[in-house]
Amino acid sequence: MLKNFLLGTLLSTSVVSYAGLEALDTVEMTDIAGQGGADLNWTLSLNHVYATDLSKTDISRKDGNGNVLEAFYVLDPAACGATKQFCRLAIAPNNHVDENGNQKWLVFKGLQGTLQIDEFSIDGDTIINSAGKAQSAMKITFSDDKPLKIRNLGFNTMSIETGTGTGALEGYANTTTYTTYNRKTIDTDGNIIETPTAVPSFDQGAEKGFMGLNMHGNLHMSGNLKIFSYNCSGVAGSRC
Repeated sequence: MLKNFLLGTLLSTSVVSYAGLEALDTVEMTDIAGQGGADLNWTLSLNHVYATDLSKTDISRKDGNGNVLEAFYVLDPAACGATKQFCRLAIAPNNHVDENGNQKWLVFKGLQGTLQIDEFSIDGDTIINSAGKAQSAMKITFSDDKPLKIRNLGFNTMSIETGTGTGALEGYANTTTYTTYNRKTIDTDGNIIETPTAVPSFDQGAEKGFMGLNMHGNLHMSGNLKIFSYNCSGVAGSRC
């Protein structure tokens, strides 16, 4: 008896709930207007401590006044592996090869970066399309007081590498680092003498290359971006 009572109650509730719904035709749908939107934040972090340690809830630890006490947008050495191969971007332009037929690679080593927008908004807007009719569009708005934070974005060094085969022997997997160099001197007889010497501490253990790039700062933006189909005519069958 109890089961039958509960079943009847549920069916009655469904009927009552459905009774409040009304079908709208195309004309009525076009007359519907409303408001909505969302305020969002966005963070992209690659190979930094903030990206690898999920316990971090922000890109830095701050004091009560908002001053940064500890930054988490620094390269996590564990993310790159013991030989630092996992923080790389390698490109083989036009499949160039050296004189021995080995593949040439342009390798960006120590690739890292964090980009963060504290707040931007997405909502709807109206534009006038190519047919001179009002058309809906999605609007993305950026505020000047909520800049795009660029933190340690770039790479440690760039080099041109070649390999002798595939897989681990390819140039993009080379793991040479700066440890020593041959210091050249000339003796009293004019002979050149090469002496293995440790490189300065700044380059000691760094991956070999010829250029590095690192960006750090704030990009302030003000304005909005509207996304829509300009060729939408609004007639039946057109894509909007």
